[in-house]
Amino acid sequence: MSQKTRPLFLQTNLLSMLLVGIVSIVLFCIWSCGDNKIEIKCEQLKLNEVEKPLLRVYVENSGSMDGFMCDGSELKDAIYGYISRLSSFSDSTELNYINSQIIPYKKELRTFIRDLTPISFHSAGGNTGSSDIADMFDKILSDTDDNIVSVFVSDCILDIPGGDASNFFVNRQIDIQNAFIKQLNKCKDLSVEILRLESSFNGWYYYAYGREFLKDVKRPYYMWVIGNKNHLSRLNKNVPLSDMQHGVKNYFAYSTPSEIPFEITNKSGIKNGNTSICNLDSDGKYRFLIKTNMSVTLQDEQTICNVGNYGKLNSFVNIERIDRISAKESFYTHLLTVAIDRESVNSVGEKLSLVSFEKPDWLENANDDSGREVTMNMDKTTGIKYIVQGVADAYKSNKELAEIKFVISKK
Repeated sequence: MSQKTRPLFLQTNLLSMLLVGIVSIVLFCIWSCGDNKIEIKCEQLKLNEVEKPLLRVYVENSGSMDGFMCDGSELKDAIYGYISRLSSFSDSTELNYINSQIIPYKKELRTFIRDLTPISFHSAGGNTGSSDIADMFDKILSDTDDNIVSVFVSDCILDIPGGDASNFFVNRQIDIQNAFIKQLNKCKDLSVEILRLESSFNGWYYYAYGREFLKDVKRPYYMWVIGNKNHLSRLNKNVPLSDMQHGVKNYFAYSTPSEIPFEITNKSGIKNGNTSICNLDSDGKYRFLIKTNMSVTLQDEQTICNVGNYGKLNSFVNIERIDRISAKESFYTHLLTVAIDRESVNSVGEKLSLVSFEKPDWLENANDDSGREVTMNMDKTTGIKYIVQGVADAYKSNKELAEIKFVISKK
């Protein structure tokens, strides 16, 4: 090769290498731009405004409740404070005693609380010596519809006839299940919140064949809030259960499945209408944010914020964390951070769902099966497990409480 042709050959080779490099860079950019983005698309849920409900209050006035009517009773404080505030967000409030029958109370709430005494209890009427909890639930539920919220206050003690608990407890459980199923067939959004509270007790505690006087002790009682879940959600927002006077010892709720309000953005909080474009992070995952309103599920914070309580359709989609949105003006209650693995991602529909639970974890410790030796079981309630299980059985077909649907597309 001559000296003159060698530089031309080298220049040609350099030019070819340069062109190959440029093409490679262009192809890499095209490849990386397409592979490093995904699109998340969803539909906005339209919400219907709910009108103020009618509030109906039922306080059991059987003899077993007498001891809660002592001076300084936390039960009286809790009822007065809670119902007073609920009334502000209700169309009207009706007050009732309940035992073998519903006994309307025609005076105002302040007088109702003042009249919560053993004497007024027994003079109100009905059978105060013996009451059937399943029958009371049936009466209350029959008078509860989509525009009515019912609050039921009771010690929820199952009085064991003859001390034979086995058949009696199971029968009451079935009766309560049937009462709730009957009303669920009429009101598909019927839901119930169970509040376990505690109050001073000074009075007689009744057994199947006797009684025992208890002085200056604390005993559990229960408040049941029953109605359309949209009403309960709205009331909880305006009258938080955390503000209940003397506090709530335990809480659990049963509700029906809901498509909840939510919006999706990329991790920078950016979206375009109902679509969000998410870039690949350095760890090989796409991340995006879901702002949700979980209030209609009626679940407590511990349940909502536990990522293990959520189901999904695709294995490559993972909820990394759930945070409470603290801003009071926010319509949304919780923020979900969701991650998708790049290696497995497909264009596919996804549904995240908050699963339901059969019964509360505190129930076993709150229950007493014997109906005897109250001083050894001061913080327990005879048969409460079977009452709650009856409600659980009525809701057992509701496997999910909330669902969030969206579509993932590779760009």
